[in-house]
This record gives sequence, C-alpha cells and structure tokens, in this order.
Amino acid sequence: LMDQQLQDLVYTEVMAMQNLKMKNVIEQIEFGKDVYKKDSGKEREVLYIVLELAKGGCLFDFISNTGAFSEKFARYYFK
Repeated sequence: LMDQQLQDLVYTEVMAMQNLKMKNVIEQIEFGKDVYKKDSGKEREVLYIVLELAKGGCLFDFISNTGAFSEKFARYYFK
C-alpha cells in the first residue's frame, strides 16, 4: 500500500504533467484512482496515469537494442 507521503509525491508529479503542453513531450490524457480486482478476487486501490501514444516504439527498447546514444545522435532526436 502507498503511504500518504508517496501519494502526495505522485499527485504533485501528476499536477505538473497536466500543465505540460510541449511539442516533444508526451501528453498526459487522464489520471485517476480506481479499484483493481485480481483473479484471486482480492481487490486493492490503485492510481493510474493514461499517456498519449508514443509513435515509433519504446525508447527503452531502442536503447536496449542499440546501446548508448552518441551526443550528436541524441541532440538530433532530443532537441
């Protein structure tokens, strides 16, 4: 379970993300709290964040397959 201090930190980040509207930053679509029901029947409260789809694949997968970016390459993609 998330203690109150951790929940407060999550909410702070979410509020900051809601205000970010930039060309190269993935936009936050929705944020909420809901109940997640496991196959076992157990339920627990969860926080969720819905983000805009990042076209072109996952950055983690790309880095895993190619290794570290050169500075020149990173500057081109992360202006």
